[in-house]
Amino acid sequence: MTKRIGMRTIKTAVSIFFCLMIFILLKTIELIPHVEKDFAFKWYNPFFAGIATAYSVYPDKKRSLEQAKNRCVASLIGGILGILLVVIFEWIRGKGSWPTLVGTEIKDFIVPYILVAFFSILVVIVGVALKQRPAVFVAILTFLSVTVNPNATISNNWGEWVFGINRILSTIVGVLVALGVNSFRFPRWNKNRDLLFCIGIEGILRKDTDQIQGYMNYQINHMVYLGVNCTLFTTRTPTTFMHILKDVEINHPIICCSGAALYDAKKLNYLYTEEIPIEVSQEIDAYLDSKGITPFKNYIIQDVLHIYCKRIDNIGEKLYMESKKNAAYCNFTLGENPQRQSVLYYLIVEKIDKVNQIIEDFEQSSLKDKVLIQVYDYFDHSEIVPELKYVKIYSKKVEELNVVKKYCKDKDLRIVGLTTVPLSNHLLKNSDIAVTYSSNESAKEYADIVLDTDSYDEIFRQISKLYYSKKYHIEGKVENHE
Repeated sequence: MTKRIGMRTIKTAVSIFFCLMIFILLKTIELIPHVEKDFAFKWYNPFFAGIATAYSVYPDKKRSLEQAKNRCVASLIGGILGILLVVIFEWIRGKGSWPTLVGTEIKDFIVPYILVAFFSILVVIVGVALKQRPAVFVAILTFLSVTVNPNATISNNWGEWVFGINRILSTIVGVLVALGVNSFRFPRWNKNRDLLFCIGIEGILRKDTDQIQGYMNYQINHMVYLGVNCTLFTTRTPTTFMHILKDVEINHPIICCSGAALYDAKKLNYLYTEEIPIEVSQEIDAYLDSKGITPFKNYIIQDVLHIYCKRIDNIGEKLYMESKKNAAYCNFTLGENPQRQSVLYYLIVEKIDKVNQIIEDFEQSSLKDKVLIQVYDYFDHSEIVPELKYVKIYSKKVEELNVVKKYCKDKDLRIVGLTTVPLSNHLLKNSDIAVTYSSNESAKEYADIVLDTDSYDEIFRQISKLYYSKKYHIEGKVENHE
């Protein structure tokens, strides 16, 4: 993804600039007659103000306010206790007796530094007692800066307590600057929030147990954080894709079953489905029965995928059944569905020669224009039965992706399809903007953007370009979104 300077970075730079300008402004006060020399340096240090302001700038106002409060409270706790320690010590031992890092003999450090160590315990106790645990670290930092690393000029001329006040005031100014800058609305990059990026995961994952790699997790999560409308396009069902979402944040329903269904992974329900008409299912059943082929019929019943199979005929079917018996997000039954209901899709596990025969027979029958057939490698236990294939049969209308179009129409979104394998090319055909790899030869003629590399980095880089671009390609023309 293209690296951009984020808004937090810009706000941090602006806040630091203001902290530095405040010091210059205070220096001008010294031009007034009778104002002491180094007035600005006595009461304000741009270094500490800059640290405080950088610590308090966050992308959202709520978190920035929370960090600002922690910083102020911490500086007050650490600064006040540091001042008390120095003032009490100098009241007992005499003015100027507190050691500075330069020009002090070794023996003069021993007692003060022992006191510093004991007082640091008090700093932690006070922070915890005031229910400011997040501020304890900064309180210790402030306390040490006042007692261990004071400015010699301020300490010698005005006393250690003045340096403590300087430290507290500088922090408060830095925090206030950060809050002021954070509340200001900066001009933002153009963002095309009307685009829904549909990322095809076929070709990325092969086995049901595969996870999206950590780097891709980061990229997807980062896109969602930036406000990109993002979802996944997959041939899978919730049974085999929900585990993927454990580490991936998706802000739209998953397009599953090759586009035959739209599944809300947060509410655990199917929003839209494209089922096979009953009369077409009857034709499919008649053909499969005539060939002695037993399919797994998949239905959506009360937002659960129900799988029915009359009998088990081969080792591949047996292994598939075993994988679904106790699987999550589905229910397997050995037998027929007693209800007259439309099938979402058929799944067949057969040897390659029989699969080819099925495809040829469908091509020569009336089912040719009524169904979509997809063939997959049999990746579960392929070492046992390497010649087996998965076959899925959907309604022909799945090729039109009506479930996605309906959702996008309701949400006023445009589809951006990003897929790398022919299995998901119907996503590209129905996208307002289609993105694929040059290796996907069959999609080159209708893809809007063909990437020369097989690197997934380029996919995310392209998403960034489209999301932030003021112009993007739609339906053969360039639309301008100023």
